[in-house]
Amino acid sequence: MSNYSEEYSFSSFSKLPFYKKINKRLLDLAKIENQKSIVDLGCGTGLITKLILKKIKKDANDCIVYAVDHSSNALKTASEEIGEKKQATVKFIHSEVQNLKEVLKDKVEAVIYCNSIHYVPDKLSLIKQIKNQLKSDGIFVFNTSFFEGSHPPETHKFYRKWMIRSLRVLKTEYGLSPDKSAKVESRKQLTPEEYISILENAGFNVVVKDIQRIEVPKDGYHHISGFSDWIEGILPGVPLDKGCDVLQKSLKDVWDDMKLSSVPRLWLSISAVKKN
Repeated sequence: MSNYSEEYSFSSFSKLPFYKKINKRLLDLAKIENQKSIVDLGCGTGLITKLILKKIKKDANDCIVYAVDHSSNALKTASEEIGEKKQATVKFIHSEVQNLKEVLKDKVEAVIYCNSIHYVPDKLSLIKQIKNQLKSDGIFVFNTSFFEGSHPPETHKFYRKWMIRSLRVLKTEYGLSPDKSAKVESRKQLTPEEYISILENAGFNVVVKDIQRIEVPKDGYHHISGFSDWIEGILPGVPLDKGCDVLQKSLKDVWDDMKLSSVPRLWLSISAVKKN
């Protein structure tokens, strides 16, 4: 049984079928089938690591996957869930992603970074590190649903109603309001063009820029409302238990009022190759 706390983690959201499909699509861009050295950056509890292991050749005994994450508890869970039944060597590395050059001594053929790059304040510095850790013609792929333009215009009414309802419930039931001074500035969202510019300045050639429209079901918004980073981003300074309760309760009311079956969101995926 895992020791990793599921409370306020990303785990429940990441197990939803639509999210797995998004990341399988990203791995298709990475073309990792024949690669021998791969980094799963920000691996969490190993869900992407598992997808990588399924993607590479079954006889790839000389393949190594570096699973990097800042949470030792998440890495322990990943190790337990992946176990010994794998066709490649998996090395679990406890580190912040920004310290990649200090913990990864060997150059690799691919770096995969799923739905986390928006958290990194100095993206240029990180991407330069990634470039330096890649072999010649090495590939870097990442995706994110937190970029400028990720909300289609027709969804704005839903988000506005959800947030207004959440703030009202927070005030009436708990006597609280968000602390705007606690908002994390590093979560500033970039446009796809800004991401491409950073990649090019860091020494990459962008091969694919893919923007996919995903119909997110109610379960997706419910589970993401139990994720600490989502709660802190929307309701900064509010205790997690109260923020989760308010967001999930308000979501149900708004979803029912608007008679929704899904709310679309755009996912940005980019594949880039190291310049020689």
